[in-house]
Amino acid sequence: MSYTTYLFDFDYTLADSSRGIVTCFRNVLNQHGYTDVTDEDIKRTIGKTLEESFSILTGVTDEDQLAGFKSEYRKEADTHMTINTVLFLETKSVLLALKDAGAFIGIISTKYRYRIKEMLDQHFPGSFFNIIVGGEDVQTAKPSPEGLLLAIKQLHVTKAETLYIGDSTVDAATAKAAGVNFAGVTHGVTTAEELSKYPHWKIMNSLEELLEADEQPTHDKQSTDDTPPSTDVTVSSHPIVNSPSVPVIAPRPTPRKRKMINIWQILILAVLLWLSFEEGKDSNVFLWSFILVLWYILTKRRILPDRVLDLISPWWTPCKKYLRALHIKMVRGKDIPPISEESNICLNCDTVYTGSYCNRCGQSRNTPRYRFSNAFRNILGGFTNIDNGFGRTLLDLLYRPGYMIRDFIAGKRILYFRPFQTLFVLAALYIMAVQLVDPEALKEKKGKSPEVQRQEILATREQLQKRIEAATDPTTQNILNKTIESLDKELKTLEAKSSLKKDNITLQIKGDEDGELIDELLESGSSVFNKLEKAIHNTPFLEKVWNLLKSWGHGNKAFRIIATLPLFALATLMAFRRKKNKLRYNLTEHVFIQAYIACQILLLSIIVLPFNGSAQVGDLYELPILFIFALFCLDYKQLYGYTWWRSFWTTILMFFYSLILLIIFAIIVVALIVAAVYILKPLL
Repeated sequence: MSYTTYLFDFDYTLADSSRGIVTCFRNVLNQHGYTDVTDEDIKRTIGKTLEESFSILTGVTDEDQLAGFKSEYRKEADTHMTINTVLFLETKSVLLALKDAGAFIGIISTKYRYRIKEMLDQHFPGSFFNIIVGGEDVQTAKPSPEGLLLAIKQLHVTKAETLYIGDSTVDAATAKAAGVNFAGVTHGVTTAEELSKYPHWKIMNSLEELLEADEQPTHDKQSTDDTPPSTDVTVSSHPIVNSPSVPVIAPRPTPRKRKMINIWQILILAVLLWLSFEEGKDSNVFLWSFILVLWYILTKRRILPDRVLDLISPWWTPCKKYLRALHIKMVRGKDIPPISEESNICLNCDTVYTGSYCNRCGQSRNTPRYRFSNAFRNILGGFTNIDNGFGRTLLDLLYRPGYMIRDFIAGKRILYFRPFQTLFVLAALYIMAVQLVDPEALKEKKGKSPEVQRQEILATREQLQKRIEAATDPTTQNILNKTIESLDKELKTLEAKSSLKKDNITLQIKGDEDGELIDELLESGSSVFNKLEKAIHNTPFLEKVWNLLKSWGHGNKAFRIIATLPLFALATLMAFRRKKNKLRYNLTEHVFIQAYIACQILLLSIIVLPFNGSAQVGDLYELPILFIFALFCLDYKQLYGYTWWRSFWTTILMFFYSLILLIIFAIIVVALIVAAVYILKPLL
């Protein structure tokens, strides 16, 4: 039997992560009082999902409580997992030998893919593994064959040429369910006797036995040879074919590598870049198109030759480490301060307590004397009540908005300011910024009607005519005559525009089969609104209320933004409704998500306002629509754990749904107005 594809489990198969797993489980269990669970009990659950493991260890079956355990475990894993995970001694040499022989290499695990890559990127180049399927990539975890079948489909191989290697009975059951041959390795706590009860190709003491001569698959065979496995594996830069210490690989093309960039892609990039410079102010569309196409090519194509990559690797590798550290910090967020074990006397009620807060009155143990460093914060909090997490919320909205929103919705809310309070505070700060940068933008500008403009031109023309009659200097008379001529031209232009508008309205009404109905509706609507406006102005109280609402609504961004939140929330719910999304939020949660995204956009609007020099109070935001679209892509990528490409298309789908909903809403509003006109017409 020859294999072309080798798919591995991760924990206890390629790497020993038991120390990190035990540490994370121990910290979570101790926080909830489960101190009698042994390390061996924890190790026996490796390979299962976190919910199953916690249920086995604690006896808890409530889904919400298990989800809480899982969330706490992930927080601990961000700190302890990678540094406590090591590859087995033979792992690297075996994988390199299989890769050099032309085999496909992949990983199928219940562990999250980003955490696996975080570990493997320290030992292998980024494109070494042909596929990695993590817990976030499947809907049902092992022993479901979903992940294994997904890898086989993505690699375009058959089940007969695929071998799955794992350390537990869960892995053996997964291979059996997928109809794939299985090889067991006794790195973990599962014995060879337990693994041999499942159909298997071989049971191994070490991964190096994969490099031995092929054997026929069997259902009851167990590796019990007394001779130790061969360890003299030589790894070279050339493919090893049919060597006694290397598995036989079926003839097939070598694993597909990313192709070099071609001439057509270079031409497209050059054209987009040229258009972005040629179009001037309108180049934003082409510039962003250039950036998106370039990003796609960078991810799908090999831009630089391998020799160049080898030259830049010494300085690029440390940069990658810093980027990974930044990513971990973005995912993790602010750490919860540890519980103080020291006794303390409450300054408020003199109660002796242990912990960070008094268990009688709730006052914090951190109650220092007033100094300049904390006095300003206390004063600001007294006036605005924004001292509790407001600065942390603004900072997180700038560099980790999706992760922050996910933490807040999941229940981690003590560190963050609530979304609608944040929105109102930022709206107030925006108005203050506009007052400093462009105070004229807040003044309500009313355009003059054509009739008023016509009367003003005629009055000005009459005055100039009188001045001509009174003037004796020919030069003055000549200047005044030219001014009158320009006014006459302006008057003719104004009358032409007014006539054209009337003609267009007449043509549209005459060309419509229901022209008389539309004409009647417009006249009825105008009559009704004129009577309503007259009734309001005749009542002093109603007139004051109406003027107050008009002045309050002008420039009130918070009100307009809140009005759009249900629209975007419903559109997002429709765009992310697929069952394969592990994070499923309801409509109310989507409203809060959109509120935080609105806060992020409004915060950036405040930042860019001084650079713009002018404010667009009538617009919803100061930012360009393409930049807002990019922010939505970033937020959804972090919130749902999507790739950039998938987040891009899902965001397009969300905006499409928003447009459809907006059209439906406009139709409903027009229908209500028509109904109101016909109802109120007989009453007024």
